[in-house]
Amino acid sequence: MLGVFAAFAFQRWPSGAQTATAWALACAAAGTLIVAVLAWLVTTHNALVDLDHDIAAWGIEHADDVGRSLLRTVTRLGSTEVVVIALVVVGVIQLVRMPSVRLATFIVAIGAGEWLLTREVKDLVDRARPTVTAGAAALGAAFPSGHTAGTAAVYTAIALVLGIGLTRRTRATLLGVAFALGVAVAASRVLLGVHWLSDVVGGLALGWGWCALCVAVSGRALFDQPDRGGAVGDMELAHDGRHVGADGGG
Repeated sequence: MLGVFAAFAFQRWPSGAQTATAWALACAAAGTLIVAVLAWLVTTHNALVDLDHDIAAWGIEHADDVGRSLLRTVTRLGSTEVVVIALVVVGVIQLVRMPSVRLATFIVAIGAGEWLLTREVKDLVDRARPTVTAGAAALGAAFPSGHTAGTAAVYTAIALVLGIGLTRRTRATLLGVAFALGVAVAASRVLLGVHWLSDVVGGLALGWGWCALCVAVSGRALFDQPDRGGAVGDMELAHDGRHVGADGGG
């Protein structure tokens, strides 16, 4: 489902650079708003806290050894070591393929910016971890989930970077995989009892919002370079009488 949604969104990606930047900024603003509202709710309202407790208890109650082993494997995908290595490897490969100061800046900003933002918000909210799992409290502040934020920001950025110059369908598929990884890691953190549900929702919002902001600042042209399917697409449109020109005009 996530892959289908990403594919649809990418096929309808705004054709104008200013409109695309506006969409990215809107996503960044939405992520900021969600993080701010959740931070306020978890520190002032018991209703959300009660929901977090109920879901954490349900996860622990229904988990078995096999399930926990699988969840630990999934959650490692969001560890600092894994996301940093993945970002560096993909970044180096793409920079060798197409040297670009703007691309290098984007990669550094994604990794360093997400880490700094997560640390700052954690210190500001200073929320306690769930007590349903022994040792969770020793992992530090809970909100937002660092594993989830890192996964959301880094894997989405990797999908965008890997997709440079590829067809829109391929880029949409890469984004779908990145979104799915973010949700999977988020779920694993909750079901392992090391984070509340609101922590991982905040982590997803922070990670995706930061990535959107970096995309807006970097510029749409960096990610929307001509792809190998462009000529075929133009021929298909011309064939059925709907070709509108390269600039999208009527």
